[in-house]
Amino acid sequence: MQTSAQQSNYPIDPKLVLPGIVRHPIPTRDIRSFYSQSSENSTYPSQRKKESTVYRFLIKLYHSFPIVFFFGDGGRTYIRAGIRAASSLIEKEGITHLLSSFRPWADHIIAYRLKKRFPNLVWIADFRDLPVDPVRRDVWWPRLQRWFQRRLLRRADVVTTVSDGLARHFRQDHPQVVVVRNGLAWRPNGFLTAPASAHFTITYTGSLYPQLQSAAPLLRLLRELINEAELNPAHLELHYAGKDGATWQSWVSAHGLGYLSHDHGMVPLADAQTLQRNSQLNLLLSWSAYDYGGIMTTKLGSYLAAGRPIVTLLQGPADPELTAAVEATGAGFVYPSSDPASAARLRQFVLDAYRTWQFSGALPWRIAPDKLKPYTWEVQVDQLVAVL
Repeated sequence: MQTSAQQSNYPIDPKLVLPGIVRHPIPTRDIRSFYSQSSENSTYPSQRKKESTVYRFLIKLYHSFPIVFFFGDGGRTYIRAGIRAASSLIEKEGITHLLSSFRPWADHIIAYRLKKRFPNLVWIADFRDLPVDPVRRDVWWPRLQRWFQRRLLRRADVVTTVSDGLARHFRQDHPQVVVVRNGLAWRPNGFLTAPASAHFTITYTGSLYPQLQSAAPLLRLLRELINEAELNPAHLELHYAGKDGATWQSWVSAHGLGYLSHDHGMVPLADAQTLQRNSQLNLLLSWSAYDYGGIMTTKLGSYLAAGRPIVTLLQGPADPELTAAVEATGAGFVYPSSDPASAARLRQFVLDAYRTWQFSGALPWRIAPDKLKPYTWEVQVDQLVAVL
């Protein structure tokens, strides 16, 4: 049960409730489903397996054309069944608009075939990531993948993506690219304070990418503050929720903080949001590269909606778009690894936050609601509708 104060701070946007939506299950037969059946129903391989040479070779193959036609997410069974089911629905229901999202490639392949069969369909091809990412380098034969991408997108009416940084890349392949960020379900209103707690909590929810992200600057700082008696370890709790608990535990243990960490494992979205709202600090990990930015994860939207201070550790150079989303909204601060002053600024911010909490058991924080309006679903969808 929520109190009236909680309801006013975190109202559910009624436009996100979609009554009458009918889902049509489509069978899959791919490597992922085979793996989950043969590995005690676990969809996620261990971090040790992820780091193996064979696994890295296979996962890059799995994401690459032409393998995606046969063994990628969904597999050929999913693509064929999806085309048949969607074709029937289009003819029966008079459907006029089609939205497909990457990843997987399979959904775009299905949409491409449907657009070819029904030319009057308005096809919106959405991308959460770059298929050929210059930082992640998670595909084989990049030039072939770019050719495949251009070939598919030539039939799309509109391409959408999550940031201006990614949009720059897609505009090389399509004339109509619209930025539709991961919108906020609600906007925090006024000063928000996590419930009074006996612990100064720092929380991370979601996946970890050890080759791209690093929590070391914060963990190293916490170890230093404890050694210098600036931070009482009895006050500190580190919380993790997600599928990469073993990786998180290895990170915190490497800095002598393992005994302060709580691994919640995989949790429902509502539970993850509760952890975020109850935390003194939420940790966001991202990466960037020169002439390549705009890595706007779905988690950023959740963190902004939680209304709690965000500590963003950015592996690489400053990303103006990410900095605007976090700092210009008053949500927190971004610390690029390439900035020599980042370590000192991070130390001061964490110390100030801890001392404020130490005084009253709480850390009040306020994000400017008007600055968050451009990140709401209402604004994002309006931008898309304007070009359709």
